[in-house]
Amino acid sequence: MSKPDALDNRRALLALLAFFAALYCINLFIPRGLWVQDEARYGEVVREMLASGHWLIPHLNGHFYPDKPALYFWLVAAVGGVVGQGVLAFRLVTLFSTLAAVYGVSLVGRRLAGRAEGWWSAALFASAFLTLFVGQMARMDMLLTASVVFAWYALLCYWQEGRPRALVGFWTLVILGVAIKGPIALLFSVLPALAWAAHEDRWRGLRRLRPLLGLGAFVLVIAAWVGMIIARGEGHYLWEIWHDQLVGRAVNSWSHREPIYFYVVLAPLLLMPWTALVVKGGLALRREQASAWRMVAWFALLPLAAVSLISGKLFIYIEPLFPAMCVAAGVGAARLWRGPRPSLWITLPPVMFLAASAVAVVLVNQRLLEAASAGRILAGVLAALSVAGLALVFVNGRRWLLGWGALSVGTSVCIFGVLIYLLNPLYSGRAIGEAIARLAPPATPVGLVNTTRGILNYYAGRKMTELEIAQAPSWWNAHPGALMVVKTEDLPRVLGPAGRHRPCRVDQTYSVELKQYHLLKGCPGKATHSPG
Repeated sequence: MSKPDALDNRRALLALLAFFAALYCINLFIPRGLWVQDEARYGEVVREMLASGHWLIPHLNGHFYPDKPALYFWLVAAVGGVVGQGVLAFRLVTLFSTLAAVYGVSLVGRRLAGRAEGWWSAALFASAFLTLFVGQMARMDMLLTASVVFAWYALLCYWQEGRPRALVGFWTLVILGVAIKGPIALLFSVLPALAWAAHEDRWRGLRRLRPLLGLGAFVLVIAAWVGMIIARGEGHYLWEIWHDQLVGRAVNSWSHREPIYFYVVLAPLLLMPWTALVVKGGLALRREQASAWRMVAWFALLPLAAVSLISGKLFIYIEPLFPAMCVAAGVGAARLWRGPRPSLWITLPPVMFLAASAVAVVLVNQRLLEAASAGRILAGVLAALSVAGLALVFVNGRRWLLGWGALSVGTSVCIFGVLIYLLNPLYSGRAIGEAIARLAPPATPVGLVNTTRGILNYYAGRKMTELEIAQAPSWWNAHPGALMVVKTEDLPRVLGPAGRHRPCRVDQTYSVELKQYHLLKGCPGKATHSPG
């Protein structure tokens, strides 16, 4: 590499890091708790791991937690050992996972399309709306995305240069992805890789990837893990994974059930403000570099079709698709950088998206926010940003890209900083959890009635007895000094028709996730039979 090229790369890397810091690091220091549902559950899984020393099998409120593998929780606990166990450890894991994914996208884009295209791909991936969202949540989805991106990069290195170590790296990262989030990771890595290799060189292409050896190594790792669990006498955990997670969620999910077109409809919104550039860049890539286009298409479209067939859907699940889509967008951005004023079909959709975001904040402000004045100011700022975006309709491609980069930073600060801070009291279980810990010392039983497992445990710092509504009266009568956590709509069935009006010694009310919870203790005349 010549010195000018090296200098240009360093400048591009520094610019990308500065852009990343502006998008993410400011919001890192805006205080918020772990939100229900998922974040609070993950926090409790880590807390119980640390308290029990049971690291092989995750637990939630003392029960098996088959939803996710243990690796992510180990990583959070390890980071927490350095910075302190808590919210910061979760957010740092997500932050560095996002940074790794962004850099991986730049490497893939450079190999597939060119140096400038690679840097643009990374910048657009970092600032896509979904990446901004997932990159600031306490979840393992961004860590999975990073593993998928680097598996793709290892595949490219092997295919182009024939290095055996790159193939080993590919299969190692495939296994790592499964260890992060389970078999769904295969849909983003192995499935498109095998399909692309077969399309490029038929059976010879498939054989080049050594699928029998790679999948054989994967099976050996799984077999070793299964053997350790069976040796501990906890084989039922494996049944729960198979029955509840793999089969249940794939075929007949009990949560997040959405129609097959769910992701296809949402993806254009979640790619904002760069959605049109995905189309522009994809068309340019197809014309100019057909082989690169085929690879991008396989890694974007085949996993999209596969995850659309799964009954349980959540918009964040398609984050691992975004690297491929943003490589296409990066090609479009590189062409736009050197071109005249972009077309209206490129410039108007992000303006409409920002304007819709301002309207959404107005609605949120009216219905959810206690700090109404702050909500109105935030909506006004977003509206001003949309007006600035409208002004960018009349500039050339270079200024449009720079302008929307700046507007992305503003959007990130507004939505994923200020708005999240304002919504924090509604979705954090800190207040009610700390009240439970204060009202119920370790020896005092706590009954949790008709509530999703694990969402209140983390800040309470303890396990609780989970009760169906019909079980609650008899359990409470058997534990007269207990603390009961009951939602407002369940009070009549737990205490009887007049239960809400009984003068309990302790009756505190907390709102979490738009639901009212009562902490009750010392209520006279409790029901002595299960309500009908």
